[in-house]
Amino acid sequence: MDRHFFDKHLGNNDGSVTIVSLMVLVILTLAGIAAIAISNNETAIVRNQQMATTTFYNAETGINDARVNYTTWLTNSFLSASETEASGEFDALTTDDEGNPVATIQVRCIENSGSTVFDGDVGDQIPAMSHTASPPSGSGYSAKYFQIRRYSITSTATSDNTVVQVGAWKIFNKP
Repeated sequence: MDRHFFDKHLGNNDGSVTIVSLMVLVILTLAGIAAIAISNNETAIVRNQQMATTTFYNAETGINDARVNYTTWLTNSFLSASETEASGEFDALTTDDEGNPVATIQVRCIENSGSTVFDGDVGDQIPAMSHTASPPSGSGYSAKYFQIRRYSITSTATSDNTVVQVGAWKIFNKP
């Protein structure tokens, strides 16, 4: 090859290298913008999942608080109320270690109304069953001397409308 060939092709400044470089730069910029958008979206998903998990755990904390500290709601006035009276309900607030409210608790007697109870509250669906019954088999309590009373414990996280509801029973001496 002669020197004239190299001078002709290497000395050509028609701008093709600039155009190719600009196209590569645009492609890399678009890829970077897409990566940032995807990263922001994934961060928002993780943040929302963390908030949902926290509110669920707060509502569950209310359930555990009501189950462990049942003497705060299982009082004489609560027990003496009939199954269908509004005074048969108990409302409380569960707080964290710093005193911040995390959940509201509502405890009601489960009553035998013939159908599922739904009074309009979120998650307030209580299956109809008798409030008093014999102890479950295998519980170690004799049906001759003991009876159970059924309660519904509903806990709502204060930071969201996350609701957890459980049924609980407590053993009592037969009257």
